[in-house]
Amino acid sequence: MNILLLSVLILALFYPVKVFSQTGTDVNNLLTHLFTTRGYNKKIRPLTDQNTAVQIGLDFFLNAIIDFDEQDESLKTSGYLSFIWLDEYLTWNPADYNSTTEIFLPQDDIWKPDVAIRNAFKSFTGLGSSFLNVRVTSDGLVWWNPFQVLESTCAVDITYFPFDRQTCDLKFTAWSYSKDEVEINMGSRGVELEDYVENSAWELTGTSARETNTGEAAVFFTLKLKRKSGFYILNVIMPVVLLSILSVFTFVLPITSGERASYAVTVFLSLAVFLTIIAAELPKNSENTSVLAVYLMLISSWSTLIVVLCLIESRIAIRDEKECANQCFLYGLCKSD
Repeated sequence: MNILLLSVLILALFYPVKVFSQTGTDVNNLLTHLFTTRGYNKKIRPLTDQNTAVQIGLDFFLNAIIDFDEQDESLKTSGYLSFIWLDEYLTWNPADYNSTTEIFLPQDDIWKPDVAIRNAFKSFTGLGSSFLNVRVTSDGLVWWNPFQVLESTCAVDITYFPFDRQTCDLKFTAWSYSKDEVEINMGSRGVELEDYVENSAWELTGTSARETNTGEAAVFFTLKLKRKSGFYILNVIMPVVLLSILSVFTFVLPITSGERASYAVTVFLSLAVFLTIIAAELPKNSENTSVLAVYLMLISSWSTLIVVLCLIESRIAIRDEKECANQCFLYGLCKSD
């Protein structure tokens, strides 16, 4: 064992390994060769054969679900997209530039696809920013990772609020190019969640990705969301259920006590005041009706009916007492005669 270590040490001393380390001059010469000597033009699709489509791979790294607005039917997310494609005009021999195998270039200096989110909610903007760079390797592979806050439309179904589940799609397509010129394909990773931060109101239950290359080249990233219902159970459902139980116990009070009607009215007013608070929490959506909203309407109708019955009973009870008193008075007069 000692002999083996000694042999390795001797080889390292007398036969040093040559290490290639590119300098700034090497990179500068390479950039001059690509953009000046070759005359790189970012307006031309990066293929020598312009009759073929540029193949682009796309993955989505989700960072957070910022907001989900049921009324506006919009989803706001943050994350970055990972693009990869081949640029045949950005290739070189690493041996000519001291083994320079990759360089970084500003994203606006090279050709890149004008990919945008198709189902944008408010504004239509391009991806990335001028201060971002792309990574280019000697064989022409380009990696572009623009970070973005995305606002997309999402159809909302509040039927089972607050136990509802929502499915939202983020559709990305090359806006100016047809599928014969730029073909966007789903990457190998789809929706990546390694940097995802949980949302306080929504739970991400699943993700998927798919591509379509029939009418247009597009990639869909699907997010499946489930509402965290703990807040609504404690602050909406339980108080309403308890008030509905109290309204049933109205008929436990004897009619002779004279408190039944006032008790029913008090419960009704409590429910009415509470419903005004709940109305602010319910999603304002007219496309479909929430089961909870229907239940609240039934409880309100039931409480109103109880108040009406109690008032009618009080009136009948008072009338019966008067009739009984009159009969006793007439019976006393007849007996005295």
